[in-house]
Amino acid sequence: MAIQDLTSRDAVLAAIAEFRELGRDAFLLKYGYLRARRYFLSFDGELFDSKAIVGAAFGIQHPGRGPLTHSDFSGGDATVRARLEALGFTMSVKPIEGPDPDGSKEQPRLEVGRVYSWDELGELFHCRPAYFGSAGGMISRPMVWALILITHIGGGKSFDYDDHREGNDLIYTGRGQTGDQRMEAQNSYLARNQFTNFVFEGAGTYRLRFLGLAQCAQHWWSTGPDITGATRRIIRFRLKFDVAAEAKGPEPVDVVAPTRTRRRASFTPRPFDETRVPAPFVQGDDPEPLEETLARKEKAAMDHHRLLAALNRALGAAGWSIIEEMPGAVDLWARRPADTRRVIFEAKTLIGKNEVHQTRSALSQLLEYRHFHGEPDDLLCLVTNAPVSDARERFLRSQGVAVLTYDGAAFEAAGPLALEMVGPLSQRT
Repeated sequence: MAIQDLTSRDAVLAAIAEFRELGRDAFLLKYGYLRARRYFLSFDGELFDSKAIVGAAFGIQHPGRGPLTHSDFSGGDATVRARLEALGFTMSVKPIEGPDPDGSKEQPRLEVGRVYSWDELGELFHCRPAYFGSAGGMISRPMVWALILITHIGGGKSFDYDDHREGNDLIYTGRGQTGDQRMEAQNSYLARNQFTNFVFEGAGTYRLRFLGLAQCAQHWWSTGPDITGATRRIIRFRLKFDVAAEAKGPEPVDVVAPTRTRRRASFTPRPFDETRVPAPFVQGDDPEPLEETLARKEKAAMDHHRLLAALNRALGAAGWSIIEEMPGAVDLWARRPADTRRVIFEAKTLIGKNEVHQTRSALSQLLEYRHFHGEPDDLLCLVTNAPVSDARERFLRSQGVAVLTYDGAAFEAAGPLALEMVGPLSQRT
């Protein structure tokens, strides 16, 4: 079987579609390939393991002969790259250390803290300068194995993603201004650290300051406004810079202090006026029927129980011990497998616009349970069935309360405190 017999572009497109449907690991397992290290097929802003795609596409074009196995042909410039480019596809070749024998473009070497013009960056990253204004804040450049991240701490001209510093880390919001963000394309690249992440911040018209190279240390779902003001799901990334970036980057900030106060503008203090008459309470025109109220409360109780049952299974699977409940008080508490410190968990279901009420209740309950039923060194954790807003998570964290979110299949640490307190609670329930 010869790789030159792969002549159908449609067969390659069909293999790409199957790759997307199955996911990378399942696709590679099905066809018996290891993950690619250097040669990738670049298509519609995504990267695909080129040798596996060629092997699968061969079987699609020649079903009687079957797909090519990993040992049927070699990868590289003269085989896979040449065949795919002959069919009109674009290849991405990961740069290697040292000399560049195969002609792939080397990664740019930038100076941390220096301000670069779009013209300079266009030459370094092999794109038109205007691309930095039109492509958004996350720009993938597969030909130099780079993901460019642009942040505007304090808000950009057209939209505020609420990026901010926590110590030397940058909390960075994913791509997408309208509707729920998705874990795909550039967001997925960053979560997996698929490329080298070059981080810049706005520094004037057509200029960007290089903050350094960073690794995504953690990502989680949160909530925030989109460009229309509607609340939507967003992805938060914790970016940690290399030593050089940390040495020359912006000064660290207090990890529990808010970085901006603009959102508090609607709450303005005023002198107390004892002559002011409170506004009368107005009952809604259409009060909820008793049957609907009971049904809603019953559903909330069932959701609460399912959340606790899932948490119990996940803790047990992760090696936690003495997992107990206290009827009428503590939802669950358990001892960590590493140092046996106890964590008190309070579960809250988030529905509609009840986040503020539920998180306030959880904070007071956790403090009360630790005071009356626990020990002074017990740790506190709120468990929810939906992401809380980033501002709310930061507030709870400042009070020593971690936030753990359950998406119906797995638990996710929201913020660094939950990751430190609960650890890798990744077992799917």
